[in-house]
Amino acid sequence: MKFKYLISILAIGALILASCGSQKGLTVKGNIENASDVSIYFDKKDFNNSITSLDKTDIGNKGSFKFHFPEGITPGIYRVRLGAKSIDLVLDGTEKSINLSGDLSNLQKFDYSIDGAPLAESYRSTMNDLVNQKIGQNDFTPILNNLDPLVSMALANSLFAQNTQTVPLQKNICERLAEKYPGVECVKDYEQMVTKLEASAKQQAQSRTKTYNVNIGDDAPDIVLPDPKGKTRKLSDLEGQIVLIDFWASWCGPCRKANPGVVETYKKYKDQGFTVFSVSLDGLDQRTKSRLNNDPEKIEKSMTSSKQRWVDAIAKDNLLWDHHVSDLSKWDSPAGRAYGVRSIPTTFLVNREGKIAALNPRHQAIEQELKKLL
Repeated sequence: MKFKYLISILAIGALILASCGSQKGLTVKGNIENASDVSIYFDKKDFNNSITSLDKTDIGNKGSFKFHFPEGITPGIYRVRLGAKSIDLVLDGTEKSINLSGDLSNLQKFDYSIDGAPLAESYRSTMNDLVNQKIGQNDFTPILNNLDPLVSMALANSLFAQNTQTVPLQKNICERLAEKYPGVECVKDYEQMVTKLEASAKQQAQSRTKTYNVNIGDDAPDIVLPDPKGKTRKLSDLEGQIVLIDFWASWCGPCRKANPGVVETYKKYKDQGFTVFSVSLDGLDQRTKSRLNNDPEKIEKSMTSSKQRWVDAIAKDNLLWDHHVSDLSKWDSPAGRAYGVRSIPTTFLVNREGKIAALNPRHQAIEQELKKLL
């Protein structure tokens, strides 16, 4: 009899333990310093930049808070929001208890801790590395491909969701999501967003084809211009290599901002047959000369100064390749007109046969197009 009683007690204990171990729902709690006596929200983020608030509570005078969702949540991108600052959470729906801690002033730097949500921590640490420049622009794509696809989706959505140049990258994320998270609602929404982005990219490509004087598949018009030392350099001499023709100028802020990415790409692929042919639109065009009243002395002085700024920019931006050319005629440059350049930076990727392979690829798209050719 005592034996049966003992068995019953053990069975009841086992049931209690099993019940505790399989507790349903999700609890999100934490402590945020310097954030006392404010309202705190738990939101769900969508891919059309809309936010759905799921819960609200008041944070304690010591920065503590707690949310509880008895039925749990579905996989997706969420955030804990305190005024204008927030903590993004990438969740796969299996999380039971999440604990957050940090200082309100450090949230925008992704400097806080997350326990109980591995995907959210993966997202946080990657964004923190980006903010602190531990990850270079061209290192980001392989890192993205090695992360859980939900994390990759969240990063893509945060960094370049509507950038048509990143369609190949985001389509790859969609393929990985479909394999690991089939049928999940947020995955379907993301796939729809990428499909629309791809359609927009095709429209832009058609528009670019009409904008420029060259099309993909055309022979790249030869460019024959002097370098800063007066040596004549020809684009056609580089046939057999993959060439990025980069129209830029020392006075162009966006060009200078893009230069580090071009340098990084050059360093990474120069030994595989890739190089850059930089065409500067520094100098004076006829319009600029008119503003100087076509005064020969003023024109010569301004031209000398403009050329020096070009040379200084090459050195300062560490543009390592040899092919830097310009006739110092700014928008009157025959090279720019041959390609239909109306704004800078503008780039053209030329394949080993000397044919146009891509029209104005920018940022991550340069490396993606280059990999195809390599």
